[in-house]
Amino acid sequence: MPAPTTPHTDPPPPRAARAPNQPTKQTDTHIDCAYGYNNQAGVGKALAASPRARASYFITTKIPGGLSEADATANFDAGLVQLGLDYVDLLLVHYPASWAGAGGRAARQAEWQVMEGFVKAGKVRALGVSHYCKRHVQDIQAIPNVVPIAVNQVEYHVGMGAAGVTDGVNATDDKSWMEAQGILYQGFSPLCGPCGTTELIDGELVTSIGAKYGKSGAQVSLKWQVMQGIPVIPKAHVVAYQKENLDIFDWVLSDVDVAKLNAHTTKDISPTSSGDCDVV
Repeated sequence: MPAPTTPHTDPPPPRAARAPNQPTKQTDTHIDCAYGYNNQAGVGKALAASPRARASYFITTKIPGGLSEADATANFDAGLVQLGLDYVDLLLVHYPASWAGAGGRAARQAEWQVMEGFVKAGKVRALGVSHYCKRHVQDIQAIPNVVPIAVNQVEYHVGMGAAGVTDGVNATDDKSWMEAQGILYQGFSPLCGPCGTTELIDGELVTSIGAKYGKSGAQVSLKWQVMQGIPVIPKAHVVAYQKENLDIFDWVLSDVDVAKLNAHTTKDISPTSSGDCDVV
């Protein structure tokens, strides 16, 4: 997968049909989709209109957790049709259970085995998970799975401490342990979109740091994460923001600025737990 990851596009149609048309003009494009985002049909229309070769972009999509074999198959196959593709590069199970919390260890294992069948059929290149903690991953590792877990996509951003610091309270979904297992730790909501604040875009700390480098507050927030080796998925459907998100590789935050960002906490952006590790 492109690492760091570039545009994340999850608006519903018709905006989804326009948004992917913009990143598909750029390079090393990663488009992040999901059944739950309701964006696969719009992304498919944009891809069909793009002149880019299939190998020039990377598609991730997700199916809900807690699905039966029949439902998982129907859900994924419908997504492929909506995307207009023969395969996706990465398929994730979106949650350790259903969104209502139904599922459990046996259900996780069964759904993973169904997903392995998609790989064997040539419809998926790699598999991963989202919102998983150590215990959930160990459930998958306990079965004789052929396809390894490539990625764990979880929330991570400034305000959650330096890499590994908050693993003890599961705020980072066992980040250090995941990496020790060879699982790529990928951060969604790097600008803390669900937090109800724009602090990581236009807050005093990130904008003051950004001014030193001629960069925006959002670029500082993304750079902090990328410097830890964590691919980010910033949601962006505006071309100017997509370009800005990509312009974070020819400069480096100073140790002093990294330390400030590591230590930064506020009530809005600093959870003591992701909540994912409570899922049975």
